[in-house]
Amino acid sequence: MKIILLCVALLMMPCLADEPATVTPVDSAAYYQKMYEYNLEKYHTDVFVKDVMFWTYIGGMIASGCISLPVALGAGVRGGKISTMEKVGIIAPLAIMGTAGLGYITFEIATLVRRSKYEKYYQKWNDYQIVPFVNPVNGGVGGLLSLNF
Repeated sequence: MKIILLCVALLMMPCLADEPATVTPVDSAAYYQKMYEYNLEKYHTDVFVKDVMFWTYIGGMIASGCISLPVALGAGVRGGKISTMEKVGIIAPLAIMGTAGLGYITFEIATLVRRSKYEKYYQKWNDYQIVPFVNPVNGGVGGLLSLNF
């Protein structure tokens, strides 16, 4: 029984085989230019979000200082008792500061990584503008090389 199944499978293999994939020509300079532009755009977005997080952190610090100082002074007058709303008023800006601080650190790292990527693609784009006949997808050299001799 196993032999029959094996024979049937072997007979069907040519019918089920994929057709050979056709390779489309790739313009190396255009490929790396697109990758450079994509990473540059993402870099600018990361810088913008990083700046928003920084100023949110500063705003939370100012709000926390403006709320905490009067609450602390008022609590001293009342004998050290802080109401629930005053606790919320103190904790909310501190939570905003913590979240914005973590966001700032995260997007600072993302900015550094994205900058290295777009610089790498920019360098490759410049290299492939000089040597446009190299295919970056499979690392092969196209027919233009043979025509240059």
